[in-house]
Amino acid sequence: MNGVVRNALALALLAGTAVACSGGEPVQPPASPAAATSALPSPAESPSPSPSAPPVTLEEASRALDAFLDTDDVLRQAGAGRWALLLTQDGQRPITIAEIHSRDGRPARYTWDRRTVLVPRQSGRSAVWFAATARRRDAAGEVRTAVFTFVRQGRDGPWRNSFASLLYPGEKPPSVALDAEGYATALESRDASVVISPNLMGPLHATVAEEGPKGYASGLIAPGPQTTGFYDEISETKETAKAADCMNYESIFASAPNYPIFALRTSDGGAMMLYTLVRTSSWTPSPQGLKCGEGRPVTVPAAARWLLSSTKDLFIRQKRQIVETQQYVSAVPPKASTAPAHIVGYEGIVTGGSNR
Repeated sequence: MNGVVRNALALALLAGTAVACSGGEPVQPPASPAAATSALPSPAESPSPSPSAPPVTLEEASRALDAFLDTDDVLRQAGAGRWALLLTQDGQRPITIAEIHSRDGRPARYTWDRRTVLVPRQSGRSAVWFAATARRRDAAGEVRTAVFTFVRQGRDGPWRNSFASLLYPGEKPPSVALDAEGYATALESRDASVVISPNLMGPLHATVAEEGPKGYASGLIAPGPQTTGFYDEISETKETAKAADCMNYESIFASAPNYPIFALRTSDGGAMMLYTLVRTSSWTPSPQGLKCGEGRPVTVPAAARWLLSSTKDLFIRQKRQIVETQQYVSAVPPKASTAPAHIVGYEGIVTGGSNR
């Protein structure tokens, strides 16, 4: 391991963001009977802290955010993609793999400022998380605001990046409500105080992307490039694929059941929701009876060329499939409002592909 990578990992350790090298969840050593006994409070000890005390403080979250942004950049520039991957989980893991491989080992560099953490009060009995925003500047000088979530298992687990997306240019993050001590409020999955509960936001978004303005969910989510815009794109691609390549084309959006949904109460009584969709696009020879598209060359999309060869995989005999992982930021109004939810942030990248 070279010195640059070693220094990056040391930084992560000092900030409490070290990761287990098993590739799975952090491995905690079993406590000895003596240690377990010594951990029990004696009758003379002070009462335990209030259950409402946050399992992670604002200061701890700020240190974790700083450590991740600094460490991740150093690891990627050093070519230590395997170590950078260990700082991630959930939807951010396949995205990180794609970011590393699709750029031929030359990841983009960014500088960060205006870092803010949004820490909800939680019980600490399961996965603990916090959200964050930071302003990102690339080498060309373009400035965007990124939104993150970080998750750890239990009070002593390592922090891992679970979600990262970008607000639309010029868009501001939804105003999250904070209590007197600066902490946010997390919404439960089935919270009914908002127009769309967190567990339904992903499926309804997927419906609008597939069915467009005529779908039953269109009135709940505002039109935009990643809602009705996707529907228009799919319709056009279907026509082109059939006319030019004699192919059937379909594109399906699905809420990712294994990836968490994060929601924070906003100052207007609504919510900022952070969630993942998986888009699967397929090309198959059409019409099936005549097979006029079988063996015909069809250009591989540029975003998938790190997975599919632009020469070997040109021919589709059965099916070509391309998978994209997408991370969204949405502003959802309170239940009493008649306004639709708005998508305010999006980041997507091709994370899978096959051709046969």
